[in-house]
Amino acid sequence: MTASRLRNASMTIQELFKEYDIRLRPSFGYEPLLLDIEIRLASFDSISEVNMDYTLTLYLNQYWRDERLVFGNKSDEIILTGDIIDKFWLPDTFFPNDKSAYLHDVTEKNKMIRLCGNGDILYGMRFTSTLACMMDLRRYPLDRQNCTVEVESYGYTQADLIMRWKNGRASILDLDKAQFPQFTILDYDTISYGIYLATGITTVLTMTTISTGVRSSLPRISYVKAIDIYLLMCFVFVFAALLEYAAVNYLYWGKKAKRRKQKSQREKSRQKAPNNYELVHINADRDSPIIGLYSNTSVNRRKLLITSSDDNRQTNHIIDTQSPRMQPLVRGNPALYPSSYNRNQQPRRTRRFINYLRTRTINIRHSIPHVQDVNDIDRWSRLCFPILFLLFNASYWPYYIVRPQKFT
Repeated sequence: MTASRLRNASMTIQELFKEYDIRLRPSFGYEPLLLDIEIRLASFDSISEVNMDYTLTLYLNQYWRDERLVFGNKSDEIILTGDIIDKFWLPDTFFPNDKSAYLHDVTEKNKMIRLCGNGDILYGMRFTSTLACMMDLRRYPLDRQNCTVEVESYGYTQADLIMRWKNGRASILDLDKAQFPQFTILDYDTISYGIYLATGITTVLTMTTISTGVRSSLPRISYVKAIDIYLLMCFVFVFAALLEYAAVNYLYWGKKAKRRKQKSQREKSRQKAPNNYELVHINADRDSPIIGLYSNTSVNRRKLLITSSDDNRQTNHIIDTQSPRMQPLVRGNPALYPSSYNRNQQPRRTRRFINYLRTRTINIRHSIPHVQDVNDIDRWSRLCFPILFLLFNASYWPYYIVRPQKFT
């Protein structure tokens, strides 16, 4: 009985193709042919921002009726594969935004025809296609792209062929099962280290490498992307941490070097000075025997008289303990002290300009906050850096996630 059915099927196919003309569409010369299309998404393979395209693997099913191939009831079916498919008239369906495509052929070409007795035909195939998609990358990587799969007839017009979805919007199947390649964070751990220069430099190099990789994986576009802003701010924070480390080390070691220099200068001045100093306490409530000093009974003061002798000259200095100013009384040859006399010989405008510059410099130095302890910079940095980075993220993510994106 099986051999009889095979003979009947073979004879049926031979009879169908006796007067069948593959060059003419079904219902030629009459109403347009209705072509129903159904697409099943097998996989979403990749997206390329550089080339602005994406790759899909699809099952494409096309349904139409050919009155020339009626051989029985609707329940009667013949499934055909291989080279015999080329003997049927097939629609010239193509994808206008297709860049490249190939039909899967393991182990045979993945296409078939199901022929029903009433002339209904199902033509199915499995193929992979790379489709073009014009992308707006201003919000990358938080962007949403509107990519289309365009299906058209290459040669027929609507007067000959009308294409429609078989089940409306439900003709695109298995979209809920499609997923992009992704990863899931299962757990994380934090380890706290102190400031470490090598780690900071490595982080800067890592951020630079990431930025270079992002630029190489994206097309050359004229506008700024969201990922550019985020990577730039991350680079700024990492570089600022390195600058903070350098500033702390400069202040710390600079102060130590300054102290050593001052100490060495004091030791050198002591070694070079051969003078003998004598400290004399003078009470301010009585007249001083030294010429040029007057008693001041309204304010209780103590003065120190420093007498130094060297060869033929003698110099007396009086230090007021209530005032940091030193009042010198000079005795001897004025030629030995040229600075105190030449100052009066300078032009008045030059002295005023020099005094102005000195005053401005002193004011600027006093306006700069003096750091008593360099550890304070580290403590403030540990507080300010995380707060500023949190504020940046608090403004960055809502702007790109909450704000709706407009599709062009």
